[in-house]
Amino acid sequence: MPPSEQSPSRAGATQLAQERAQFRVQVEECLPASSHLLARRLHDLLRAALRDGAFGSGKLPSEAELMTQYQASRDVVREALDLLRSDGLVERRRGVGTVPVRAEYLVSGALPPEGRSLEDHLALGRIAPRLLHWAWVPAPQVIADHLDGTAVGDDCLCIEYVLLLDRRPIGLFTNYLRAPEAARVDLTTFRDDFYSLLHAGGIDFTTFDVGLQAALADDYAAALLHVLPGEPVLLLEQTIRDRDGQAIDYALGTCRSEMQLRIGAIPRIDLTGALPR
Repeated sequence: MPPSEQSPSRAGATQLAQERAQFRVQVEECLPASSHLLARRLHDLLRAALRDGAFGSGKLPSEAELMTQYQASRDVVREALDLLRSDGLVERRRGVGTVPVRAEYLVSGALPPEGRSLEDHLALGRIAPRLLHWAWVPAPQVIADHLDGTAVGDDCLCIEYVLLLDRRPIGLFTNYLRAPEAARVDLTTFRDDFYSLLHAGGIDFTTFDVGLQAALADDYAAALLHVLPGEPVLLLEQTIRDRDGQAIDYALGTCRSEMQLRIGAIPRIDLTGALPR
């Protein structure tokens, strides 16, 4: 039957089948070879191992050892190592092997226990802030929207700083602290981390909301984080809440790409009770 004489439902099914066939052809054209997929998966596994400190400060296993451990061909292993080198994570040194050249930091997404510093909580090294700005500012609309009990134009404390790990910049943060809490913090006590600053002011906080997004470093952030403009960074948005669930602080941050935030024990939400009967 000519297409013009087909029923609407049959014509629609025919068109859908044609579109699916065309899509399969497009996918096949853009898919990499299976060896490249194997190399990508091995790259991801080795990167995870590096982040977990599996190799310490020493070199990675030899190509032969990796071939045996991961049941991979030499070409796949070499391509995976080349990908790690492109990431800036390793160097392949003649006569030595493949060695890590950049640390990967796995950071817990949980708040530090009360009275414990972020430095002790993470156990990655010495943590300290390099203060860039500390001033009272009138809250713009976006800040008022994120701080409970704060209207546009109300005072809030703007604190901008670079977070250092063993004197190396790892994050750039700007916090907007609600006025009642801001009146209780002291610049002279800001020597460790922002949570310790709140604790020193007797400010009670229990939870936070966090959002993450991949981005490229702008010139300003790149200079402060010691990376090149256009390098990958992780944008962070955080709202800190007190025991009553009130939003007391809103922060925007930019972290180096070495940082990975791990948030565990996320509950599964049961919507059964909310479904109509």
